[in-house]
Amino acid sequence: MTEAPAMTVARRALLATLLGWASMTQANEQMVVTIKGVVYAAIPCVINRNAPISGPFGDVQTAGIDGNYKTITLEYALDCSRSASNELRMQVRGDSAFDPALLRVREHDNLGIALIKDGHRLAVNTWADFDTRKQPVLQAVLVKRENSEIKAGAFNASATLVVDYR
Repeated sequence: MTEAPAMTVARRALLATLLGWASMTQANEQMVVTIKGVVYAAIPCVINRNAPISGPFGDVQTAGIDGNYKTITLEYALDCSRSASNELRMQVRGDSAFDPALLRVREHDNLGIALIKDGHRLAVNTWADFDTRKQPVLQAVLVKRENSEIKAGAFNASATLVVDYR
């Protein structure tokens, strides 16, 4: 069945009128637009040229682990030239060992790593102030749980060094 030409023209005119009216209705509506974001301050320091810091203990005699044996110095670079202040703080974030101040060693429940900043213990997940004019010396030393034995084998631990404004 074919439509009469007048009916087709009338439908097209009605459709065009409805579309025009709908677009005029939308043009009169108002919509609130919300834009959100976060403004960050410039990064105060670049740690180790954005490369991982590695601290190998090498071969360790398990009988010697006493909290002093095998103290290593962590070699790293700290560029704080973009800092607005010389007063910053640092934190080593990681999983705690049997002692909450020690960094967890994944393969050994009775072994932890004590971190030392400028000659003083730095508990894991604790902030420590420092002055950007003197890069802190960071060291690590193995500590075993009292009256425990350490099985021979490879070990590793990981943490994140964070620097922030005070």
